[in-house]
Amino acid sequence: MTSFANINLPLKARFLAAADTPLRVGLVVLATDMVIEAEWAQVFAGLPIELLVSRLACEAEVTPEALLTMADQIGQCASLILPDVALDAIAYGCTSASLVIGEKKVHALLQKGAGCTITSNPFTAAKAALGHLGAKRIAVLSPYVAQVNQPFYTALQSAGYEVTKWGSLDLELDRQIGSMDVTHLPSLIEQLFAAMEQAPDAVFISCTNFRTMSLLSSLERRYGCYFLSSNQVMAWHTLHQLKAPCQIDGFGRLLARL
Repeated sequence: MTSFANINLPLKARFLAAADTPLRVGLVVLATDMVIEAEWAQVFAGLPIELLVSRLACEAEVTPEALLTMADQIGQCASLILPDVALDAIAYGCTSASLVIGEKKVHALLQKGAGCTITSNPFTAAKAALGHLGAKRIAVLSPYVAQVNQPFYTALQSAGYEVTKWGSLDLELDRQIGSMDVTHLPSLIEQLFAAMEQAPDAVFISCTNFRTMSLLSSLERRYGCYFLSSNQVMAWHTLHQLKAPCQIDGFGRLLARL
């Protein structure tokens, strides 16, 4: 029998130069989220970006008490994404928890866990996107229950936004949110606009588990205002901070004007 030493051919690896290395973006996703990975994969398709995901154990219920329990795990989950390789940016995919835990705390936990300076979360990203677009009068479509919606509404008002109408689906379980039929979204938006006397500057559709991005552009064409979603604004915010030179069509005007 031929020995391994006789057939083994030593070869030399060639490594990517720094200039050719793709941007590495980490994403901490809730274990119950069915949507954000697929929507972000669509956004980043064809871009020189590697998306690296870590899942965080969480309660099934979307309540303030359940959301707070995630704070202890964010940093640990971030640290599990390529622990020996530097990330260019990292994001935390939960809109309501970003508000309940606090944007600054989420930023600090991500930064400490991943060791990178650029972070994002949907609530911070939403405000950054609204500011970028100059939108002040907004309407919100939210899947959450009132005890989550009320502090969210208060936070938007405190940030200087005029919230003209708030559509609530009152869903408590994350799996219910992720299981919604995306083709029903235009009907929900139609009901929201029917209840408004004047069109807003922008409509924000909250929750990373709310399937929306494939319809944002068509909704903008129909109603004439900006349509933003949690996954869209966080993708934009991450790319904007990275100064990534790209223009992404098909997911709303925000990403088309990076």
